[in-house]
Amino acid sequence: MAKLVYWYAECLDDADAYSVIAKTKKAALAELANRNAERFGEVEKRTITYRDAFDLFDWCTSEGGGRGCGAAS
Repeated sequence: MAKLVYWYAECLDDADAYSVIAKTKKAALAELANRNAERFGEVEKRTITYRDAFDLFDWCTSEGGGRGCGAAS
């Protein structure tokens, strides 16, 4: 199984519908510096484990994180 690792900071209010998602923690922190950081949660590391390209595609495009056969943490 393959893994996709990314860094995430959840948007905590409705003023900005988009959370921060970045390839590295440094990039996520830099993006928060460009925004009102108080409106976002802590930057956390997330991992998606997937079987193949289609499984990853399903995770990325389905509501609720795909078929549930991978493990997002």
